[in-house]
Amino acid sequence: MRPILVACWLGLESSPAGAQCPCDCGGDGAVTVDDLLTIVNVAQGTLPIEVCPSADSGSDLLITIDELLSCVQIALSGCPPPAASPTPSPSPTATAGAIPPIPTSAFELRAWLQAGHYRGWTAESDRHVSLGPHGRFVRTYLNDTVIASLQAGNATHPAGSALVKELYFSGTTVQAWAVEIKVQDDSAGGAGWYWWEGEGLAGFGLGICTNCHRSDYNGLTSRDFVLTPFPLQ
Repeated sequence: MRPILVACWLGLESSPAGAQCPCDCGGDGAVTVDDLLTIVNVAQGTLPIEVCPSADSGSDLLITIDELLSCVQIALSGCPPPAASPTPSPSPTATAGAIPPIPTSAFELRAWLQAGHYRGWTAESDRHVSLGPHGRFVRTYLNDTVIASLQAGNATHPAGSALVKELYFSGTTVQAWAVEIKVQDDSAGGAGWYWWEGEGLAGFGLGICTNCHRSDYNGLTSRDFVLTPFPLQ
């Protein structure tokens, strides 16, 4: 299997594409040789799936041979055009005050996270061992909208609810984030949420995210696609 991949890579050229291109681990709009090497390492178990979740088309937290070959084909032929996304209404905001609205654009959201705008939200007391597929340790921040909804025991959360999970694969420095933002009052089976775990895994109603969040998972109770234990620990 690996010699076949190497033979394909020898003639590989980058192709422009949208930010949500499958197998685009680096989020640069193309599937490169480096992306393919990363995906091979994920398939072999030497890297976690979180480094390139967009290669997991089956949403089973594994990279299969078929998925590897599909990524090679995308690298050779170019990324498919991005699917049209629904226009969120109303646009969600993080919290009242000086915090800028949370963007639902993949690259803009990364900049928003890197600026630390979410750190004024209510958070878990410290990082802790992850109970889901989000790195070794995590710490979740919740904005005022979702906190109020959880406190009220609502069956569904209103538009504007948002959570940011800091991911720590090693050490004490934040290495990535997982984000969910409610963009409309109707959850619509998960399509009413915007999901983000990097430019390669971002969009409305992503199956890999909604499949885990729609029901109880690994001892966690789902509250309208929110799995963070509440009250916060």
